[in-house]
Amino acid sequence: MSLIMETPANIDELVKNANCKHDWKTRFSALEELKKYDCQKSRDVITRLALHDKVFKVKEEAVRAAQALGITKNGKAISLGKKDIGFKPKDITKLFLRVKREKNIEEFDLEQFKTGFKDINPEMYDVLSTHKESKFDAWVENTFKGLPKK
Repeated sequence: MSLIMETPANIDELVKNANCKHDWKTRFSALEELKKYDCQKSRDVITRLALHDKVFKVKEEAVRAAQALGITKNGKAISLGKKDIGFKPKDITKLFLRVKREKNIEEFDLEQFKTGFKDINPEMYDVLSTHKESKFDAWVENTFKGLPKK
């Protein structure tokens, strides 16, 4: 596949979509389009996604695109590294307690909790739901049941 050596007409929209923290699929589709172009803005976005995205699928594809474009960081080629979602268990526990408190959830209701979770921290919800995939609902329930009692 040959690269287009110009800035895409919809670059502002692509950059905005690549910054969408609450939907990894939007970032991924923007990345798919940006990697066809070799311009400074697309290189900047690809570099940022390759270095800092918390969803592994997006990060992995951005690293591949960066390697194909020959993008380096401090003179070294960008590499994938280990899988890291960027949230510590302590952060997750704090958020679960916040959702429970703010949404007044005494008895566990999966849909109500997930809605509250998505409202309060959409980025964490997106990252964890992607990371846990089909086990997400069971993980949410088990984490909620394991919260510290008063």
